[in-house]
Amino acid sequence: MDDSKFVDPRLVAREALFQNLHVSIFETMGYVSAIQACVEKTGHDIDASNPEFVQLLRDYEVTKNLSNIEQSDLKQLFEKTDGILRSNSSALANRAQLCAAATSALNHWRILYEVPDDLRDTDTVTKTLKIKLQQTMYTWECIVDDLSGVKLYPRNTN
Repeated sequence: MDDSKFVDPRLVAREALFQNLHVSIFETMGYVSAIQACVEKTGHDIDASNPEFVQLLRDYEVTKNLSNIEQSDLKQLFEKTDGILRSNSSALANRAQLCAAATSALNHWRILYEVPDDLRDTDTVTKTLKIKLQQTMYTWECIVDDLSGVKLYPRNTN
């Protein structure tokens, strides 16, 4: 008996994209971890020229532009995020965390929306991805709330 599972060929065709997006998520976490380590070591905020910070800003902009956000409810979140990134009211390390959270959430969102519509509601295909998306979206929203001082989304405290 063959133990191999059937994998929808449409998913197989997108595997390279999925892998690239997952690698991007891990790289993003590496950049923000390096910034956090720098801040912990020095006790000071990073410089605007910090290479990891510059990369996070670039990755956020590229990922935002590649995401099909017109068909989503993310407009207000992007506006708040962009406003925080343009302002000088928060530490650069905090803005780096914001970029990382947004980029990670967007990459999870992009992966989910690359799954064909008829497979998106199949738990064996997307359950873990949906959980990760929910977690990363929550993190992004919380950072926006904290840095803007305005609660965009009610938080479930249960």
